[in-house]
Amino acid sequence: MANLVIDNVIKRYGQTEVLKGINIAIEAGEFLILVGPSGCGKSTLMNSIAGLEEVTEGRILIDDKDVTYANPKDRDIAMVFQSYALYPNMTVEQNISFGLEMRKVPKEDRDIEVKRVAEMLQITHLLHRKPAQLSGGQRQRVAMGRALARRPQLYLFDEPLSNLDAKLRVEMRTEIKKLHQKLGTTIVYVTHDQIEAMTLADRIAVMKDGEVQQLGTPQEIYDNPANLFVAGFMGSPAMNFIPTKVVATDTGPMLELDAVQKTLLPFPNKACLESYVGKTIMLGLRPEMITEPQAHKDGQPFVITTEINVEVTEPMGADTMILTRVKENEINCRSHPAYPAKPGDNIKMMFDTSKAVAFDQETGVRLDV
Repeated sequence: MANLVIDNVIKRYGQTEVLKGINIAIEAGEFLILVGPSGCGKSTLMNSIAGLEEVTEGRILIDDKDVTYANPKDRDIAMVFQSYALYPNMTVEQNISFGLEMRKVPKEDRDIEVKRVAEMLQITHLLHRKPAQLSGGQRQRVAMGRALARRPQLYLFDEPLSNLDAKLRVEMRTEIKKLHQKLGTTIVYVTHDQIEAMTLADRIAVMKDGEVQQLGTPQEIYDNPANLFVAGFMGSPAMNFIPTKVVATDTGPMLELDAVQKTLLPFPNKACLESYVGKTIMLGLRPEMITEPQAHKDGQPFVITTEINVEVTEPMGADTMILTRVKENEINCRSHPAYPAKPGDNIKMMFDTSKAVAFDQETGVRLDV
């Protein structure tokens, strides 16, 4: 395994700049995920690391060696593609060993490596089948096995699970995480699925329009998003955004929430609100911060109970999502499935602002950064 440094990488196609000075340092053994919407530049950055795209400016270092303009074969990397890219005329065993054969590894050593990888991925019984005889999940395991057999310094995964059904995606996510924990390899993984990013990564780089919006651990990004884009992109359901007026009170600035009736919400970091008194900011609340009233929460400094109007309920088994509207903004709340809520009801809900975040309405930047 090796470290990876992406140093001020810029990529242009003509006059169009698709990567705008990317800087990321990845430690040896780290699992980094590049996440963002389609067209944000994450696959272009992945291809630049692999050597499939030539960067316009900047450097790429693998294990402290400058490989910016090195051929892909000289970078000692292995890549797992979205399309699996298996050879249809070869058996599973031949697909896994092909890269080793091209490197002129002796057959005895190739056989040992194929056996090791097949046992690890639980595909030993498939070694003599061809790709057409495999399911999607089995093909994905073979594609991973081909990469693992190489034992490179760096693994690149380019949306490897996007062709699988929902149940299989969850199973393969678990398999990939187990492999990383077992092997301790350095992995760069591209996805547009924020759930994959949250569950797999040591760190996440959230990208938009060719720039890294935020780089941090999954929990850092979930709890303290750098801006409105990151806050809205990461999390399922997404964070709620409520335009809220900052008002002065005897105890300092508070937030005026106009639900069924006006309610003053406390905010943990009053200092960041002082320059916004009389103005409207964007309050960010995760759905789990708006729940049915709970007795043990009463009297806490950042908890307020107010009434909301129910528009839609979505039972999900373990909990129920309640869709309401505040200032013409749809708001998702999370409640216990037994809590009575029907469309058209006015019900009491508890707003817990102890972990709320606030954003400048014009710039989108979090206020307490």
